[in-house]
Amino acid sequence: MEGTFRREVVQGRGLLIYLPLTYGEEGRRYPVVYLQDEGSVMKHTANYLEHLFIAGELPELIFVGIVSPDRNHEYTPWPSPAVMPGSPDFGGGGGGGGYLKELVEVIKPYIDRQYATLPGSSDTGLIGCSLGGLISMFAYYLYPDTFGRIGLLSASFWYEGLLEYMRTNPAPRSGRKLYMYVGELEGLYKTNVQKQMVPKTLEAHRLLLEQGLGEEELRFDRDRQGTHDSVFFSRQLPAALKWLFGAEA
Repeated sequence: MEGTFRREVVQGRGLLIYLPLTYGEEGRRYPVVYLQDEGSVMKHTANYLEHLFIAGELPELIFVGIVSPDRNHEYTPWPSPAVMPGSPDFGGGGGGGGYLKELVEVIKPYIDRQYATLPGSSDTGLIGCSLGGLISMFAYYLYPDTFGRIGLLSASFWYEGLLEYMRTNPAPRSGRKLYMYVGELEGLYKTNVQKQMVPKTLEAHRLLLEQGLGEEELRFDRDRQGTHDSVFFSRQLPAALKWLFGAEA
C-alpha cells in the first residue's frame, strides 16, 4: 500500500503533490506541508515517512512540492552580491516576496479547493533547505496567519541582511512552531561568506531565544557530522516533521 504522487500546473507553476495512503476515505482531511525545491527531500524519504504514518508516529500528511525555475531569484527576499566569482548576483531584484505572495494567494487556495485539507495555520507547514530555508524563514515573518509550522533545514542565515531583518522585526508569536537544523561541518571548507553557515545559524537561534521563543515554539537540532547536502537534509526531514506535527508536538 502506497501513497499517490500527482503532478499539476497551477497558473504556470509546477507542483508535485503527495496524497497519503488513506486519502479518499470519507470524512478524512489532512494537514498540508508545502516544500521548496519540488519536495526533493520528501521524495528521498517517502518510504520511511509512510512507515511513520502507519506506525502512528506522524499523522498522515499531504505534501506539496513547489517547482522553482530560478531559486536564486525566488528564494531570496532582496538582492545580494554573488558569493563566488563569475556567478550571478542573488535576487535579481529580490523575487522572494512575489513568490510567497503567489504561494499564499494562488497555490494554497487551489490546494484547499481541490483536496481534502485542513486549511488552518496550525495544520499548514512550510519547509525548505538552504536558500529554500531562507525564504521559508521570510514567510515566518510575512505570513504568520498562513503558516503555523515552519521547518528550516540548513537555512542560509549567512545571507546578507537577514540577521539584521530578524533583529528589527521581532518574531511573530501566536502558538506557531519553528524547527531549525544545521550540520556542524557546513561551510567548513568555504572561503566566502558561506563559511559563516554555522555561526550565523547559532546567532539566529540565540536571537529568537532572546525575543522570547520558548521550547514549545522553537526546536534546534544539530548533527556533528552534517554537511550541506541532500543526504543530511533528507535525513533530518522526518525529525522536523515529528516535532512539528507528530507525537513530539
